[in-house]
Amino acid sequence: MPEKSEQSEADFIATARKRFEQAEDDEKLLRQEAAKDLDFVAGDQWDPKQKQDREAAGRPAMVFNRMHTFVQQVSNEARQNKPQIKFAPGDDSADKDTAEVLEGMARAIQNASDAQVAYETSVEYSAGGSFGYFRFLTEENEDGDQELKIVPVLDPFAVYGILFPACFNREPKFGFVIEDMPKEEFEAMYPDSPISKGDIGDSGWMTQHGWLGTDMVRIAEYWYCEEGEKKGGKQIYKVKFCKISGMEVLPDTKTDWLDDCIPILPVLGKGMIRKGRPELYSVVRFQRSAQQMINYGKSRIAETLATSPISPFIVAKGQIPKGDKKWETLNSKVYPYLEYEQMDIQGKPAPPPQRQTFEPPIQSLSGFVAQEIDDMKATAGIFDASLGQKSNETSGTAIARRQQQSNMTTMHYMDNLERAFKKGGGIMRRLIRIIYDTDRMVQILGEDQAPKIVRINALHTPPGGKSAKHYKVGGSDAGKYHEIVTMGRAFSTKRMESFDMMSEVTQGNPQLMPMIGDIMFRNSDVAGADQLADRFHKMLPPNLQDNDENDPAKQAQALQGQLMQAKQHLQLLNAYAQKLEKEKEGKVIETQGRAQIAQFQEESKRAIALMQEETKRYVAEVSTKAQDVRERLKLGADLDKQMHVSAHEAATQAVDHTHERGQAQQAAQQAQQAQASDQVHESGMADKNAAISAESQASDQQHQQTMAEQSQSETGQQ
Repeated sequence: MPEKSEQSEADFIATARKRFEQAEDDEKLLRQEAAKDLDFVAGDQWDPKQKQDREAAGRPAMVFNRMHTFVQQVSNEARQNKPQIKFAPGDDSADKDTAEVLEGMARAIQNASDAQVAYETSVEYSAGGSFGYFRFLTEENEDGDQELKIVPVLDPFAVYGILFPACFNREPKFGFVIEDMPKEEFEAMYPDSPISKGDIGDSGWMTQHGWLGTDMVRIAEYWYCEEGEKKGGKQIYKVKFCKISGMEVLPDTKTDWLDDCIPILPVLGKGMIRKGRPELYSVVRFQRSAQQMINYGKSRIAETLATSPISPFIVAKGQIPKGDKKWETLNSKVYPYLEYEQMDIQGKPAPPPQRQTFEPPIQSLSGFVAQEIDDMKATAGIFDASLGQKSNETSGTAIARRQQQSNMTTMHYMDNLERAFKKGGGIMRRLIRIIYDTDRMVQILGEDQAPKIVRINALHTPPGGKSAKHYKVGGSDAGKYHEIVTMGRAFSTKRMESFDMMSEVTQGNPQLMPMIGDIMFRNSDVAGADQLADRFHKMLPPNLQDNDENDPAKQAQALQGQLMQAKQHLQLLNAYAQKLEKEKEGKVIETQGRAQIAQFQEESKRAIALMQEETKRYVAEVSTKAQDVRERLKLGADLDKQMHVSAHEAATQAVDHTHERGQAQQAAQQAQQAQASDQVHESGMADKNAAISAESQASDQQHQQTMAEQSQSETGQQ
């Protein structure tokens, strides 16, 4: 049960011991079978007593290990199909961009931790021994910030308490990771420990369970859960950690873990529950008997060949020449010919010496071994095509299908790795939220492992960006995200496969090379591939120059940006045109005003000249027709008044005519020039009135002078 309150150290150690004993008992059978499997994979395949007896009798006990190949078939699939984690928004405060940043952070954490080693190690142990582990730790970087790490568990037998609950799909409430340390090293690290001082007391439990030996001391990471507050009716646990020696808590090792889950994740083999007990199976579990029979058969062949006598020659007595040493060394040396006596000792002809043939049962033993090899393939479900050997299949499709069939029989190992990785993704998501909760710059990785630096937990505008971003990945107010795990080939593997596929396509269709050459060489590792890709890209038609330009969404976005820029440019042009138009209109108005004034002055002069001629004509008429002075005076006064009115009307008509023409010309102009036009018009009218007034005054003066001269003339005549 989880701890409910702080205990005394003695009770704490007693509880830890009890839990360790429980874990030992629960996992005993699982560990025994896993240890046998790993022994076979490592080549330790003979029963110890049989091997000892055979060696004592001088008989061979040979090992022809074929099991590691089957384990590598599964573990190398994990190397080729790497787990990928993605995050999806889980509420309104989460967004897709932040989810992509979380994915990039997860990739960067795995890359910095070399996490692929942890995954490959765990699945290799699960395939070879039925279970393995990987785990999470935190460490402080150079800047004093905490960083998350994923590390391998190189010895799965060092972990206790995690395996048994995992077989029932339950969360472990405690766990141990043991380490056997040389006693001298322990005493140097913990000089105040009772073990270092020799104050061990009753060491029976310590010795019985392997915690204390003659020259070693076992220490263990002890993970345990304490009950915390309930949220939504669900019990929340606090995970804690310390190091113990089996009889004490080592100083300065107690700490609280950041998550509510013990960060040691098992990767299981094939599992089932039988008679209430869990059982786990590796790839090689049912190959052990066949492998032993192969070793027996091969050893028997070697033994037969070693003990079989060399076939002797059958000769008649007297056929071997006396003193001929060749016959004595015949079994150790090769001679081109041998001489023999044709007569036996009785002087009778004898046939040539003949060797007595003896055939040991090698062929039958080899057939037996071949049968056991087939049994190994059948029990594992992995056949020649998957093991890289030539089989009956001749086409690539048939070989691929046979490999796929073999992968189907071992898929549960990859599936169990995926399940463990998904749980690890949840741990990463929660720990990122806790550890990376401040405004900082972090490195993320894209799917193609391209690095990028981003700022998290702060509103900012990325370099070259147009809008502000806020990647809120940490803190209590961060959005919720769900992890999605997939298993797929590594990006480099996909790239090489793409290059191979396009190479085959272009070999059969060379005309496609100019169209796909740039993509093909971007997926190549050959020297100069980037330069070739750039050259092929420049040779493409304009509509294929850039895939982004053919994207409707990006085209619309680009067109929208171009439209906005065009509008801004048009506004600037319009403003500048209006400025030029105003300047032009001002000059036109000024020019037109001057022309109108000159025209008015010319018309005024003509009107005055006309009036002068009329005046002379009227004066002549008055001179000839008037009979007396009064009539002449009256007639002159009337004539003067009439001429004055006519001149004024003629001048007014000329001014009105000029004004109307100017108004007709200005009517087509814009309302913005109205004020300037009116000002010019008013100036023109003032000049016109002044001219009319001056002309009228001159006319009056001339008339008065004429009348005066006439009066004087009349007075002289009288």
